[in-house]
Amino acid sequence: MANYFLEKQLEAIAVETGTSVRSLRNKIREAAVGLSLATACSGTDSPIVLAKHMGLETSFSCEFDELKRTWILENFPETQRLFCDIKSLKRDEVLNVVTGRKERVPSADIFITGFVCKSVSSENNERKTYKNCIQEGRGETGETFSGMMDYIKKHAPPVVIAENVKGITNRIDGEEPVILQVVEAMRKAGYHFEYRILNTSDFMIPQSRNRCWMVGLRRDRFSAEDVEEVFEMVQQMKAPKTMALKKYFAHFKVGTAGMPENRTLNPRQRKVLKAGLKKVPHRRPRDQVIVDVAKSEQRSPVQLQRTPCLVANSTMYWANQQRFLSAEEVLALQGIFTKDFKAARGKFLTKHRRLCHDLTGNAFSMSVCSAVLSAVMLKLAET
Repeated sequence: MANYFLEKQLEAIAVETGTSVRSLRNKIREAAVGLSLATACSGTDSPIVLAKHMGLETSFSCEFDELKRTWILENFPETQRLFCDIKSLKRDEVLNVVTGRKERVPSADIFITGFVCKSVSSENNERKTYKNCIQEGRGETGETFSGMMDYIKKHAPPVVIAENVKGITNRIDGEEPVILQVVEAMRKAGYHFEYRILNTSDFMIPQSRNRCWMVGLRRDRFSAEDVEEVFEMVQQMKAPKTMALKKYFAHFKVGTAGMPENRTLNPRQRKVLKAGLKKVPHRRPRDQVIVDVAKSEQRSPVQLQRTPCLVANSTMYWANQQRFLSAEEVLALQGIFTKDFKAARGKFLTKHRRLCHDLTGNAFSMSVCSAVLSAVMLKLAET
């Protein structure tokens, strides 16, 4: 399924450049020879699926949560190195949960990483306390970012791709956005570095999800123009039109495994639904209306034809069908399909439904990650 996103995105580049998808795929595979990819704090570890399609080797994964590590190991049984804490990657040796032994943390050519968003999220009422969290290494955001930078400074991967919430680009209490601290840290570490706000709904998935995607290319191998050109390619990969929710589920044959036990709205949720519907008074009967009923009446996030942004505590209600979205459906709204993640259907959708929702809220969107990574690989093919 991830291959579908990659194929469509390469088709867009082929049109722009007057070449073929096969030629672009060959360029990516040739560029991937001998290169390795490492991930940290990526949620579902979706970059590993993309790495397989592109011919990249996997260096290691890193995930703090024990149950999420189980997700990684059961969906990617070939994993050889899985570390527990991004803050420990600066050490010479770290516990590898696959072998149960302390092992050397290897270098990687491409480092795809998240860092905790809590301190800078617009949903955090105390975010102004962390307006200098990156510089000071404070809060969960600052601490995990420091872990990310420690690895980067020690191993100097040629390519760094990172993702965080849009709130990192917003001013906090009148101060400069935290993202500028990230820019400064990466440039001091020797990288040409740029960021863009990318919405998942522009990349073939019907979810309104704005995230800050960042790319750093090591200065001794790339130019500042190279980073700009990576994001120009990403821009070209935007879908001219995204399928509406119902069509999307039908196209990818998404089922309803992992439905909540209680399938009726409680009184508070009914009020949130009513408030959400009031925000779209001119909706047509055929419009698909989705409301996140986990939020307050004042917020009542609502979207037509797509879902509002999925976060870990979201509860999406499909008004037209008078039902909640299942765990299988919310995972699909991040491009996480059971065809690519075979252990999901056998265990996680039934026994760990809440984990699936948590993974969805914290995962990279597969289609956006595909666009950014494939653009980077095409740039590597040029150099």
